[in-house]
Amino acid sequence: MSGDERGAGGFELLVREQGSVTSVDDVLRRSDGCSVETVVDVLAHRRRRYVLYHLREHGTAVAESLADHIAERERDGSTVTPDPARRQHLRTELLHTHLPKLDDAGAITFERTGEFVEYDASETLELFVELAARAEA
Repeated sequence: MSGDERGAGGFELLVREQGSVTSVDDVLRRSDGCSVETVVDVLAHRRRRYVLYHLREHGTAVAESLADHIAERERDGSTVTPDPARRQHLRTELLHTHLPKLDDAGAITFERTGEFVEYDASETLELFVELAARAEA
């Protein structure tokens, strides 16, 4: 949408980057290989979002600690600690579904042998991860 198409009642989403302000449209035009389909697919599942939020803050993790993090987030104020079987199920789901999907999308680097995960999101994906994190805070 161009500036003329926004017109009255429209709005422009701006992003603060390295001391300057850039429109989201300009960020999306960058060729960092991240399509809208990728952004939507990556952020569609809450457990993938939880992984990305954790990695944005910590940079790296192992699958076991990510499973623990997700279990704690999903507890949602409950005083009941998730049982070991549930944590194992989360770990397995991460290893076989969510981490490979995030790796294929270029959001993380996933070393399968050591179950080591590192945050590696493109600039475009990072923008949407940040927006999602703020919306869910």
